[in-house]
Amino acid sequence: MRSIFERLTLRILGALLLDHWRYAGRFALASLLTTTGLFTTTSVALAQSEEGTVLHGQALLGNEVLRSGTVVLHHLIGGTQGELDSVPLGIDGTFSLTLPNPPDPAVRDIYLASIRHDGVLYFGAPLTEAEHLDSIYSIQTYDTAFAPSGGADLPIEIRNMFFEFDGDRWHITDLIEVYNETGRTLVSEDPGFVWGYPLIPGATDFELGQAEMSPENITLEAGELRIRTPLPPGERLFVVTYMIDEPFVSIPMPGLTAVMELLVREPAPPMTVEGLDSFPRIELEPGTTYRRYSGDNLTGLSINLSEAQIPFELPVAWMSVILGLVLGGAGLFLLNRDPIIGGTQKAIIDLGNRESTLHRIALLDETFESQEGRNEREHEEYLRERAKLVRRVIGTD
Repeated sequence: MRSIFERLTLRILGALLLDHWRYAGRFALASLLTTTGLFTTTSVALAQSEEGTVLHGQALLGNEVLRSGTVVLHHLIGGTQGELDSVPLGIDGTFSLTLPNPPDPAVRDIYLASIRHDGVLYFGAPLTEAEHLDSIYSIQTYDTAFAPSGGADLPIEIRNMFFEFDGDRWHITDLIEVYNETGRTLVSEDPGFVWGYPLIPGATDFELGQAEMSPENITLEAGELRIRTPLPPGERLFVVTYMIDEPFVSIPMPGLTAVMELLVREPAPPMTVEGLDSFPRIELEPGTTYRRYSGDNLTGLSINLSEAQIPFELPVAWMSVILGLVLGGAGLFLLNRDPIIGGTQKAIIDLGNRESTLHRIALLDETFESQEGRNEREHEEYLRERAKLVRRVIGTD
């Protein structure tokens, strides 16, 4: 079984392909589904008969069968789509539709069926090949409920954010998986919205990262992501991108967030992330590393990113100069000292401490450079320890 983070990474990589490289295939089905349609999971039953290929299916309402309605068969081929046939549901929610030929992935010959219930159009999954001959094609529907005027209060199952410097500004990819726990499909009343969620203040250049969503269904208004598409029970992932001027921001996180992952692409300035734990860097693609910050079961807080204060680090060249001055000055002092001065012992002790500290700095540098897979926390500890030793050398001079 994959770990939570492995499953998150798979989702992240899929979204990155979709958003950054526009790699996901787009076909005419997208325009069919953007206004009122909802995909549902499916299994397929195709049977050969003299009249053609017969699709057997059943429509469900929650955990029960849907007992009334009309099922419509859609055909997509060569970038065009149309309705082929329609049949009424049986009393047990079953239906049969005749296809002119089996689906053929080689020519992108695709079928799917839909049914409207309680004002919302639901789709079964696309049929791309005729392999599951012994199963039943399912269309899952739900009763409908109106969301409150200010949007429904729903928990976040997973939120993944990517911070990437774009030469001038910061490009943010925000993946938000909301969980509808009401058991009903939520819809909005005009001119309201189903669900809203605040984004980083000052966000601009808002874009959708999902090809199947239409711009009127997801908008950025008053700094808030607003969803107007019907929201069925269960999980629903929304992917959006936007720009911010600098990375040192506050990320609002109202309500419950089960899992939060923040990834900052390197190179990036040193930063402190308040509200999340720091984890070792990860490499999502060859040669590209991200700093990773994560947290779970977060309730009503903000994630604050601030610039980290790097401890003072003396350049190596100056270290050589100081070492020469220290040793030279100490030698002159020892040659010209008065044997009866009571501070003689202190001078000798200070010199010994000074040499020991410089040796420790050299060992610290050597140890750090030999380490592999250093994380941000180890790097910061190294800088702090080195700066402390340097200050000790300067302080005993």
